[in-house]
Amino acid sequence: MPAALDELDERRLQVVAEQAVGLRWQILLTAVVVAAIVWRDVPTPWVLGWFAAVIASREWRAAALARMAADRARPIAARLRATVHWNVLIGACNGSAALFMARLDPTLDAVLTMILVSWGAGAVSTSATVMPAFLAYAGLLFVPTAAMWLVAGGWLGGGVAALVLMFFGVQTRFARRNLQTFEESFGIRAENQALATSLEFERAQLAIARDQAVRANNDKSRFLAGASHDLRQPLQAMALNVGALRHVAMAPDARAIVEVVDSSLEQLRAMLDALLDVSKLDAGVVVAQPQRVQIDRLLTAVMASFGAAAAARRVALHTDCPPGLAVRTDPDLLRRMLANLVDNAIKFSPAGGQVEVRVRTQDASDAEVELTVQDSGPGIAPENHRLVFEDLVQLQAAGPGAAPAAGHGLGLGIVRRMAELLGVPVELESRLGAGACFRLRLPRAAPVGADGCEGDGADGPWSLAGRCVLVLEDDPMVRGAYLNALGAMGCRVLSAATLDEALAQVDEPDAVVLDCRLGGGVSGFDAAGRLRAQRSAQPALPIVMVTADTDPAVVEAARRQALPLLRKPVDDQTLGRALAAAIGHS
Repeated sequence: MPAALDELDERRLQVVAEQAVGLRWQILLTAVVVAAIVWRDVPTPWVLGWFAAVIASREWRAAALARMAADRARPIAARLRATVHWNVLIGACNGSAALFMARLDPTLDAVLTMILVSWGAGAVSTSATVMPAFLAYAGLLFVPTAAMWLVAGGWLGGGVAALVLMFFGVQTRFARRNLQTFEESFGIRAENQALATSLEFERAQLAIARDQAVRANNDKSRFLAGASHDLRQPLQAMALNVGALRHVAMAPDARAIVEVVDSSLEQLRAMLDALLDVSKLDAGVVVAQPQRVQIDRLLTAVMASFGAAAAARRVALHTDCPPGLAVRTDPDLLRRMLANLVDNAIKFSPAGGQVEVRVRTQDASDAEVELTVQDSGPGIAPENHRLVFEDLVQLQAAGPGAAPAAGHGLGLGIVRRMAELLGVPVELESRLGAGACFRLRLPRAAPVGADGCEGDGADGPWSLAGRCVLVLEDDPMVRGAYLNALGAMGCRVLSAATLDEALAQVDEPDAVVLDCRLGGGVSGFDAAGRLRAQRSAQPALPIVMVTADTDPAVVEAARRQALPLLRKPVDDQTLGRALAAAIGHS
């Protein structure tokens, strides 16, 4: 606070000094006029002495105030007192002109009074910021002038003296009002400067926070890329080994366990995809790859993966889908959307309830396919329909003693993001006590061949029996799983942990399976190019790439090199079908 007051006093002095320097010619002209008025009636030495005193005091005062305004080392209180002293000097010099009125006639007295009163009134704008200085200067102009009129006597002299003193009082009030306005303006300016400083600081802090957020986001992206690859590797090995177990003779109860493990792996894959892709969906790095999808097969696979979960909660699963119906969409995104909806429906359905998934079309020419997921849960109030699609939102279960549903409230948020990515509207019909129905409207696929599409790759028999497949994979656990799965399909399998090992065997295989990321910093795309270049006898070597990366740049690079791209974890049937298709097209 003292520092702020000192700064205010410094500004007061600065204003007075600036005005003192800027009024040189006005004071000079006014002094000349006064000298001309009194020249004939007042002795010349008096007039010249007065004129010299006025001009000299003005110049000395202006120079002194300029020095004092710049001299911050001297206490401001002492400089303000000196300003008052200088104003006493100049006021005395200017106000002494009132003494000339004793030798003038009343007409010239009136003119001189007007000039002296004007000088005093002008001090409102030049000295009011230092109120004692204003009073010292103006008082030495108004008071002597009023006194001279009183000396003249009569009602005219008394009346004019009263008017002069009254005008002095009015000017004093104006000066105080100007001082108040000046102080308020200074306070506002100080507040604005403080606000500007605060805003600049906050802007700098925001810039730092933004840079930190960008770095954190980049670190998160790198972590997700690495985590996606590392977490999917063991899932990849498990999925392929489970596929190999299907070809091994075993008791019915053991085979049932294999199927349960397979379904659990599929569900674990969906959960992993949800956790890793939610940030990728928000960042816009997931790209939809629409293709022809036979929806009854996709629906059967999704519902089978939830059989154990539904049985554990004693919830019946029902499906109703016309055979052979196909839609055009991204099969992976649609599968995860449907899995999230079914999982959500099972969680909120009570024991003894049911979940029904229906696929409908109006007629053969209908351009859309309607897919609905209906549960028998507590229902959702209309005012919460939009809320349930937000992240981490879990409505309280209805009914006495109802247990809260498991999960973290991400499922429907992921459904919303994927629906926006696919351009598929999601509708919710529900009310309390009547369950919930989620509806998707999917574009129907044109008949095979009508739009130049090859279908979803799931139609028709395939076989790899007798084929030679080279596996290039640096992870020994995953490489062993490939050997087990492909061997169970009847393949002769060659394996390589490095690109050099693969190049040494490249003349033998009918096709190659390789990972997008290989050890030693080798890219799967570079490896594919070198393998095809080495295979001079058959440049179009069929190669299938497997990756955990969803970066659009990876998808685009695979498209340019005509490499079928499979996302980890890949089961044995998907891998076998992709290899058979690649060999058939070579």
